[in-house]
Amino acid sequence: MLGGRGRFLIILFLIFSIKGSAQEIQVNGGFVEDSLLIGQDVNFWITSTYPSDLEMVFPDSNYNFSPFEFSSKTFFPTKSVGGSAFDSTIYTIQSYEIDLVQYLSLPAIILDGLDSAVIQTPLDSILLKELAPMVSDTTKLIANTNYEVVNRFFNYPLLYIILGSLAFITLVLLLIFGKRIIRFFKLRKLRKEYENFSDQLSGYINNLKSNPESDLAEKALFFWKRYQERLDKFPFTKLTTKEILAESFAKELEKPLHSIDRLVYGKRDTETIFQDFQQIEDFTQYRYNKKVEEIRDGK
Repeated sequence: MLGGRGRFLIILFLIFSIKGSAQEIQVNGGFVEDSLLIGQDVNFWITSTYPSDLEMVFPDSNYNFSPFEFSSKTFFPTKSVGGSAFDSTIYTIQSYEIDLVQYLSLPAIILDGLDSAVIQTPLDSILLKELAPMVSDTTKLIANTNYEVVNRFFNYPLLYIILGSLAFITLVLLLIFGKRIIRFFKLRKLRKEYENFSDQLSGYINNLKSNPESDLAEKALFFWKRYQERLDKFPFTKLTTKEILAESFAKELEKPLHSIDRLVYGKRDTETIFQDFQQIEDFTQYRYNKKVEEIRDGK
């Protein structure tokens, strides 16, 4: 649920009415609510006015909304009037921080080929509601002074012998078979994670064959980035496509990632988007096999 979004739609209408003839790039945003509770949904709006011959995108679910956590978003289709384009989105987020005043500013990105420019919304703040009163210096605790009988008899020497024996046996096994055991469990965990990833990504690819929509492609892309980040220990979820492709090992991802970006951010439908994800799946399988070889070689 969006809460105060009805009031926000009126704000958007007034903004568009006032700035309908503007040709310069303008980006605005802020919280819909005045205050929040820990874990409660609040909404942050962002709007932009820019020449219609440009292409602008807002943050997706992969963006770091710190100190807030992303929940969902509501996207309003682009409107064009007299050579100007208008975009707007509402993000639903939560905070689990205890700062009394919390701040947020979001970027709007102007795309121009492989280059981009970022314009930040004005920094906005929201107040945290405190439900628990502060404890004063005069607060007193009620002590329970009733005597409780406890059993003091316990065979501690036997416990120490058992624990010592287990520790000794474990140490001997680790010295003899430690590397093999560790390598076995690493490969087992790696295989299970990859099989689970492959099954779910195949499901996304099959769905994209019959339903090549941007929201589904965005979910599949984030799912892939999250797994690839764990596999390669590389921050895929925190980087843009341009930053990912700057790494030499990711050069073969240039075509599929750009194609997916055009669908996710530019809303340009393509019936062959599933083929781009198949190329990504091939890349991940290669990286997985390379990781398996490294573990077997003791790297």
